[in-house]
Amino acid sequence: MGDVEVIPPSILLPASSPVTQTGNASAQLCSNIGSVLNVRSIGSAAAQPQTVTFEEQVTPEISDSIKPKKKKKNSKKPKSKRGLGKPTGFEEYYGDAPMTPAEHEAEQVLYDPSRPIRHRIEDALQRYQGKRRLENNRRAIFLKYLAYGGVDVSPRMFVGSDQKDLQELDSEQVLQAKTQSTIENDTAELTIDFDAVVRGYLTSYFPSYFNPETEDMVKLGTVTIRNFLSYLLYHDVCPEHKDNIDQARKSCDIATTELWKNQQFMAKGPGQFNKACSTLFGGYLYDFNLEGDLEGPWADGPPMTRSMAYRVVKLALVGAASDEVARKFRDIDLQGDVRAKRVEDIDGFEIMTVGPPNDDALDFYKEYAFDLIPAGKITAKAYWDPAKASYDMTAEESKARERDSPPIFKFFLEQTLLQLCYPGMKVITPVWKTNVGFHYFEETFNAYGTIYTVLANDLMMGWKKPKPIKDTADGDEMEADEIDAAGQDGEIADLEDIL
Repeated sequence: MGDVEVIPPSILLPASSPVTQTGNASAQLCSNIGSVLNVRSIGSAAAQPQTVTFEEQVTPEISDSIKPKKKKKNSKKPKSKRGLGKPTGFEEYYGDAPMTPAEHEAEQVLYDPSRPIRHRIEDALQRYQGKRRLENNRRAIFLKYLAYGGVDVSPRMFVGSDQKDLQELDSEQVLQAKTQSTIENDTAELTIDFDAVVRGYLTSYFPSYFNPETEDMVKLGTVTIRNFLSYLLYHDVCPEHKDNIDQARKSCDIATTELWKNQQFMAKGPGQFNKACSTLFGGYLYDFNLEGDLEGPWADGPPMTRSMAYRVVKLALVGAASDEVARKFRDIDLQGDVRAKRVEDIDGFEIMTVGPPNDDALDFYKEYAFDLIPAGKITAKAYWDPAKASYDMTAEESKARERDSPPIFKFFLEQTLLQLCYPGMKVITPVWKTNVGFHYFEETFNAYGTIYTVLANDLMMGWKKPKPIKDTADGDEMEADEIDAAGQDGEIADLEDIL
């Protein structure tokens, strides 16, 4: 092959060569480059055409300028690697995978009824938390439930391990290293009752501590606990408590429905009728001047004047009350003598029956009060909250209360609130009785369900075992000096003297 004539880069576009009128600089550059790339051999006319790459002809400055820019790496991991979107084990139709014969035999030994139940539950907790993806909110609810049931979930000091250490351990050792739940020996003699713990936690502690504001937040608590109880049944961890665990799961289902109704009732109560009665007859709103005041003490509607309150009460009694109560209210009201007195020595009421407005009442409101919500009625009895201190009564009064049936109340409520009421619901609120024959209540402080349970476990939340204090001679001498300094001549000792 002959020598190849190479045209130097300086002649690609000579400065003295003018650009043709029909082209431009770019076209001239491309044509010159083409002449360079299609170079023929000088030595022989029959020689094959040889090509020379463009990179060999351009200067280093030009080649550097046309290099593709490097893409910036995205430091944020994709959702698939961060675990987002993966199954958590708490989906509605989620179920544990079938066990292999080897896994079944291993669990038969692990959950043998001859082993102490404390150890069996500890092992079940380790494996359950390893097979479920507990997010932050769900984990907080679950750990509080365990602590409420007597399980120690405090952080384990000086047992931390990083990923390098975990790689050197087998699966059983990894579970023990990651666990944060242990059952102390001093709890071995306590009574085991899964249903009582579920009822106490979901009806008493969970609503007051977490204050769920949405239905999803309520389900986050009830579904999580029910999922754990189902895990105990599926793996036969406590066969001697199977019926009790199954009843606890039913309590979770009941709490799922009732807790959300209770939260809504507290937020929307006490309703327009009870607010009007408090304004007219006695209570927190009595003699409360709301004329021109844009903010009332209860956020269940706009401020109510006395004329508005009188209209609400009158129409509710005509539409929902019996004829006897409506006539009695009319007669006493003409005399201007409608009064009310607070019922003492009770915490609230428990609903017995719920009566929504009938068709006649709905037609009446439609014709005469289309701007108001139709009212229905409920029948309730006096209720004393076991979580509160008992009232100071004489021995005769206490025996009379135990002997006699509790007082019966008749309330009127708007249809929107009646939909949230159910028999067995407990409402903690002040109750007032009128001389007409009906009752009303004021601000709702708490609402509890049918399975409301109060346990001493509430008092143990956050309790820490006391540490022994060492008695030393120096400590005794210091305490004696403090007593002498503080007791001379009955005067208060100066802080500098004590120190």
